[in-house]
Amino acid sequence: MLISFLVSLVSMAIAGDNEVGHQEYVIGCGDQLLITIVGHEKELTASVIVRPDGMITYDIVGDVKAEGLTVAQLAQSIKDKLLDIGYYDKAQVTVQLKESRQDVYVIGDVIEPGIKKIIKPITVIQALASAGGYKETADLANAIIIKGQNNIIRVNLEFLKFPPLENTILEVLKDKYTLENGDVLLIPSSIKDDQINIIGHVHKPGKYSVKSDITIIEAIALAGGALENSADLRNISIISNGIVKSVDVTNLWERTSLSKEPDDEFKVKPGDSVIVHERGNITVLGNVENQGQFKIDGEITITEVLALARIKAGADLKRIRIVKSTGQEITVNASNLWKNPSKYLDKKVSAGDTVIVPESRFNINWNVIYTVVLLISTLYAVIRNVTTP
Repeated sequence: MLISFLVSLVSMAIAGDNEVGHQEYVIGCGDQLLITIVGHEKELTASVIVRPDGMITYDIVGDVKAEGLTVAQLAQSIKDKLLDIGYYDKAQVTVQLKESRQDVYVIGDVIEPGIKKIIKPITVIQALASAGGYKETADLANAIIIKGQNNIIRVNLEFLKFPPLENTILEVLKDKYTLENGDVLLIPSSIKDDQINIIGHVHKPGKYSVKSDITIIEAIALAGGALENSADLRNISIISNGIVKSVDVTNLWERTSLSKEPDDEFKVKPGDSVIVHERGNITVLGNVENQGQFKIDGEITITEVLALARIKAGADLKRIRIVKSTGQEITVNASNLWKNPSKYLDKKVSAGDTVIVPESRFNINWNVIYTVVLLISTLYAVIRNVTTP
């Protein structure tokens, strides 16, 4: 009986793929793509990252809209642009997903709680499978899907313990029960013990016993502390009774009142879950040695960005583009950086921003300039640390 039920469950899940959000992968911001073009003198291959404004930059065709398209649609869009400019007569374009920036969280009474990488929306059943399945003490009847800050969906998964009717399986395979980037699946425990669940970018994620309310800082300390190079202390989620709140703990470390009764905003109660998210990244593309993403804390100057990414010979510092996370685009002329460094201290780059360093129309050797930029960036960082109270 049980075997036939499991076979039925898997069959229905596979069949549901055609009905529930399992269409061809839709490209999102932060995805890394591999683009290959064949049909000219030689094969051209480039790795690109989808910017916060949804665009990618490809040398031959310039900016192309990628977010919201499937890989096949993006390939056709690039091909159309190539034909328009007459660069290829019979271009063959392929687009492959190298790395997805999409995560879902599976927490609670499951075997392997934590962050799960996905490349397309998944069902709650697939999410449970990615977490190794549920524990015997799991309260499947009161599972919760959390989308964003306010959209709480309660779903009864009790049928997983017993052979269900076919329409029950189909019900949980509907669109509203699929998990997309940033969604949380919470499986509560039927045993109401005094534990909190801490996952994400901490040293020791897991469940910890507590006898009373504690502060969010004490909760993070139980998990060995936040990961220094990746944890975003400005955006920590506390899930309590199906309600999600985001807290910023960067100013709490110096507060002397932590030994007293904590504010409700920063309390973690038995039964709560805490998610420590990843710190924001900036993306640097173009004529630099180290293209890709860099983790930052708050804001850094354009000088520090250029030092991190290492300017290549032929970089055009007159036309540096900063694409903000809001989609706003700013052009910075940093050609006089080594002559007047203080002029650029107000040119800041924040988490989520993308910096594009174009190639110069002239062949200029920037090795000496890079050395100066690195020196200026180091001096600025030292001065900032000294002057910061």
